Amino acid sequence: MSLTRFLTHGYFPYELPQCFSSSSYGQLIGNLNSTSAIPNSLLKPTVPGSSNRFRTAPLLKHNLARVNRFRRILGVPNPILYMNLCKEITDNWEEINSFIKGSSLSYTQPAFTNNGNRAFNYNSLPSNLPQIRAHHRSNGKYLLVTDIQQFYPSIYTHSLPWALHTKDVAKSQRTNYQLTGNRLDRCVRNMQDSQTMGLPLGPDSSRILSEMLLTAVDMELLKEYPDLKGFRRIDDYELTFRTRSEAETALGILQGILSEFELSLNESKTQILELPLPLEETWTFTFKNFNFEARSPLSIIQNLTSYFGLAFDLAPKHPQSSVIGYAISRIKNEDFSNRLVWKVYQNLLIQSMIAEPGAIRYVLFELQKYKKKFSLRIDQDKIQDALEQMIQSHYALGHGSEIAWSIWATIILNVQLSELSCNIISQINEPLVPLLALHAESLGLTKIALDHTHWSSLMTEEELWGNNWLLCYEANVKNWLPSVGNVDHVNNDPAFSFLKENNVVFYNLNAISIAHSQWESRFSISDLVGYTSSDEENMGEMNSDF
Repeated sequence: MSLTRFLTHGYFPYELPQCFSSSSYGQLIGNLNSTSAIPNSLLKPTVPGSSNRFRTAPLLKHNLARVNRFRRILGVPNPILYMNLCKEITDNWEEINSFIKGSSLSYTQPAFTNNGNRAFNYNSLPSNLPQIRAHHRSNGKYLLVTDIQQFYPSIYTHSLPWALHTKDVAKSQRTNYQLTGNRLDRCVRNMQDSQTMGLPLGPDSSRILSEMLLTAVDMELLKEYPDLKGFRRIDDYELTFRTRSEAETALGILQGILSEFELSLNESKTQILELPLPLEETWTFTFKNFNFEARSPLSIIQNLTSYFGLAFDLAPKHPQSSVIGYAISRIKNEDFSNRLVWKVYQNLLIQSMIAEPGAIRYVLFELQKYKKKFSLRIDQDKIQDALEQMIQSHYALGHGSEIAWSIWATIILNVQLSELSCNIISQINEPLVPLLALHAESLGLTKIALDHTHWSSLMTEEELWGNNWLLCYEANVKNWLPSVGNVDHVNNDPAFSFLKENNVVFYNLNAISIAHSQWESRFSISDLVGYTSSDEENMGEMNSDF
């Protein structure tokens, strides 16, 4: 297992635009780690004036768009504190991985990989899920379906050592940092301002630690039911029984086990259903069976309008799934490069983006593909109007991700931001938007100069260890904003000055020139089906498209 890849591919949430990158950071730390040369300013960051009081820092929080107006709060830890957690996991991977493999129920055990765009493979919706369900349901009459209430936000960090070492051992040795679980607990608390509740949504570390916790739950459940039929995907359980009373008894036992780890079931998602039941979402067949073999432009256009008409009709009927995003993903390998067809397809993509804001990343993927690969014209006026709508309507709602992706789209597609949008963006209190806005301004894509007043006030040494650390560091490194006072705040901090001296960046200005083939490799649709509001606690497994 590689600390380098853990940091390069397991840090930023996959849902963010590709300009947010930890590649240079991971490479630096990996190289230093190979020779045991990571400086103490990174390994043991301490509070100024203290030699033994470890630094803590709050999470950078980003408000993410979901289907049906549901939101998810992503968490990006301070990079120095996250590195300490990743190093702890890497150094003890044999113990942790051996423990995780102890669950025969889990289909989402994270496996380290040197391929793909995440450090760990974990697909919450396996392509063979219908076959898996058929296997486990074959001799059953009743199906218990449930998941954990607010899973990631409700995880009690002290329960991590309970899972790994048993509750009795961990509670009797709370200050024994020879125990791996206690060290993991401390690292997690340090990177979320000493809070004991929750794991951040986004980093790969949370998938590993949450799986470790639920492995302990599975083991206890299997003690009661050694021949249990069923499986778990992240925190979603599907268990099969011969009678309803058996299912009800198992439900009570599972609730009891979870309570021992300070977790509880989601009542709204808990059901005991009579089998047989469909093995997969039935609405997806509509798209899977749609035929695009027509050759004439007129026929292709007719197929396209019918196809998107179905998507727009099905979307409100299945509000818990990203129907429009799924529809776009199903046809990403079709050829709509005929200029007449492209004009219609582009209009449908723009309408899709407005109808389902969470689909903007898929729309942007397609727009960029046809612009780069086929040299087709983007309707700048329509795109600009749509992006202006996105920024102005979502500003009032405090929706950070729609605004962030809209600004990224202006950068990718070379669209200018209006005076009204510039004024709005300058007022947004969201940690990722300022960097994107400053990038757009540096490219001349803002109608007027942005108001830097609030952002400039954050350029202090204290904010490097606050929830605006990303802006505070990157705006300094890129000379976009000056430090408050006469002292360079980054140069004055032992940890971040080391990163700056070694040319570490977390915002990649060159991301807009990445080859399209590399973007395409990050595009996957595995979780667009059934990607529901109840998954708000779960890590997204769709793989980032940008």
